[in-house]
Amino acid sequence: MADPGSDVSEPDLVLEAEDDDQLDPTYTPEEIERIQNDATNADNAANIVTQDPPAANKKKRKFVKDLKAEVWKYFTKGVEQDDGSYTAVCNYCGEIYKMGNSRGTGSLRHHYKSGCKKMPRNSHDKLQKMLHMTNVADKRAFSLVLDNASSNDACIRELLCGPISDNLPVDGQVFHQRCGCHILNLVVDAGLSVVGDQISKIRETMKFLRHSQARMERFQLASSQAKVPFKKPAWDVATRWNSTFLMLELALYLRPVIDRYSTLDKNYTKSMQLNNNDWLGMEALMDCLKVFYNVTLKFSGTKYPTLNVFFPEFCDVFVNIKSMEKSPYSFITMMASKMLPKWERYWTSANTLLAIACVLDPRCKLTAVEYYYKLIYPQDHEWYINNLKGCINALFDEYFKAYSLQQSQGESSQAQSQSQSQASGPSSSGTGSSTVNDIRAGLKSLLAEKNTAEPLKSELEQYLTEPLDATALDASFDILAWWKLKVTVYPVMARLARDVLAVPASTVASESTFSTSGRTLSTVRNSLNDESLQALICAQDWLRCGEVGATATLWASAEATLDDTICGSHQA
Repeated sequence: MADPGSDVSEPDLVLEAEDDDQLDPTYTPEEIERIQNDATNADNAANIVTQDPPAANKKKRKFVKDLKAEVWKYFTKGVEQDDGSYTAVCNYCGEIYKMGNSRGTGSLRHHYKSGCKKMPRNSHDKLQKMLHMTNVADKRAFSLVLDNASSNDACIRELLCGPISDNLPVDGQVFHQRCGCHILNLVVDAGLSVVGDQISKIRETMKFLRHSQARMERFQLASSQAKVPFKKPAWDVATRWNSTFLMLELALYLRPVIDRYSTLDKNYTKSMQLNNNDWLGMEALMDCLKVFYNVTLKFSGTKYPTLNVFFPEFCDVFVNIKSMEKSPYSFITMMASKMLPKWERYWTSANTLLAIACVLDPRCKLTAVEYYYKLIYPQDHEWYINNLKGCINALFDEYFKAYSLQQSQGESSQAQSQSQSQASGPSSSGTGSSTVNDIRAGLKSLLAEKNTAEPLKSELEQYLTEPLDATALDASFDILAWWKLKVTVYPVMARLARDVLAVPASTVASESTFSTSGRTLSTVRNSLNDESLQALICAQDWLRCGEVGATATLWASAEATLDDTICGSHQA
């Protein structure tokens, strides 16, 4: 609506603003051209500010975003062209895809999921590829320790059929090692199934006593009347036989208190009580299980990780099972009949590397292995000993070839550097140096003939024929330090011992390490940050190794334990 006091109406202003092509006819042509150029430049400036980014920039930003996709872990980007296009090459089969110009990663994703034939699809393929690359790189894949699940056996069979078998020592005879603790657990569980009723009675008794505060007070009264120091009843975890052993040990300790409690509580029925014969049988059972428990503790240890200490322990298990067959208790002989097949099944595939590690112990050598083989295989012990010697000789030959190749390569490089230095240096004149060289060459030839006529013993023969090291009988003997000192005398054997002794006998230590965080970071304390969680785990480990006492003593013990751990890790 027009203003009444205005000289120009509003429709005239609108018409003048909308009609850009009509200019004042009094302007000269030069002025009209200048005005039109200024208007064009102003329009271009406005368009630069408001227009979208160029298409090339869009593609570049899109590509940077696409590189964050998961599929780019399996593809390699090619050189980007001027038009924004580039290539993506599969890291496994080498197939090339053209990317860029608004192309997404859908084709790459389809190739990764179903198109590529050479891309690892499961853990088995990834493990095989990893081990193969390790063998090709530095030949470090020596042995693989697994538990006794049937899926692991199938995985090992597939791995040994793959390319890694070409680089494994002695054709993979010592590649698959079974976890010692899992073997013992299977053996003992087979035996404990015979006495399930008696163990169930003790377990129900423990649960009954801990059911209420009133029963615990009554049990504490029975403990004082029986004049036995009070201990709280506790029951086992059904899947861990060593906890069953501890429960039986506690029950035998609390037997007088339990007998006294039966007279104080009428609700403690006879169905849960053990008679005198049952208690005597439990005492005999504990004597048998003590050997298994001690061996399990040794296999679960982390302060003595070398493999040489486990062969005698496994053999002691067999001797204990054979002695159980002669027990006057029928249930113990029945337990032995169930334990022995389990032990023989897993021992056959596990004893070779354990025996080799025992031979590499200068305190034992072949003497300890021959002694136990005669006990375990009274009729066929010679065959097993010869088979072990053949495996050791084959291992030594492979390490000797690798060592000789390494030495020859070092000598050739040294000779090449010396020849280059001599070529760059001044030449000598006269016949004196050539005469000395001829004399040295004759001496070298004579020494070679002498060596051929009277061949020296190999390192392995020399090590085995030497008497046992009497200085190594100390309880604090460190086998790794011993081989470190002998590396100049037995350079090949020391390398063999380094690899054999480093093989773990059990997976319990690693499994407990990975499960500690779960016990520490429970659902109640799930808001702990990384630093606090690490501090708790380290402090727990230090306190377990130290003595409980005053604060200063605790911290001193923790620091000493940390130093020992660092030294031990360097030795390992």
